[in-house]
Amino acid sequence: MSLKVHFQISLEDGEANIARKDIINIFIDGSKTEYGVGAALCVLANDIWACHWSAKLKDNNAVFQAELTALHKAVIYASHLPNHNTSKIRIDNRASIMASSNSKSTNEAARKIFKILLTNPRIKVSWVKAHAGHIGNERADQLAKDETQHGQPYSHTKLPKPHIKGLLRKRMLQEWQTSWKNGDKRQENL
Repeated sequence: MSLKVHFQISLEDGEANIARKDIINIFIDGSKTEYGVGAALCVLANDIWACHWSAKLKDNNAVFQAELTALHKAVIYASHLPNHNTSKIRIDNRASIMASSNSKSTNEAARKIFKILLTNPRIKVSWVKAHAGHIGNERADQLAKDETQHGQPYSHTKLPKPHIKGLLRKRMLQEWQTSWKNGDKRQENL
């Protein structure tokens, strides 16, 4: 982890200084329901909900990917704010925070987030406890859940590797079973 990015990331509950007027708070969340996967962010500035973004991901995407998608959108948003603004991105998923603080992460989105954080020291990322009544976290969670039912598919996320491996394994077994059933029982390449 880069020392510079290390000071921008906190795994302590970051809800303590939410009332500060000089910080733009960005809450993000990802959610998976029976209707699909959603990602969302909402921005609180000077006690006003300034804006929000949400998207429906592919049904096979993981919550981790939804969290990283929202985090990526949040760091892009924060990087375009005026230089005098400090942004605090609050996320309830520690795995996403850890992946994004690793320049050598195997996750492409996490590496992109790391690069943006590296060049924007005024963007801070902080963990908040999930479902603990933090209004910003609850709002982002609800936006993400709503998006699973009503959102238009967001096509910028890749399917998780374990899902792709599972599909390939399933197809390989189906082809082998079909071949076996059709009488092609010779042993090849043993």
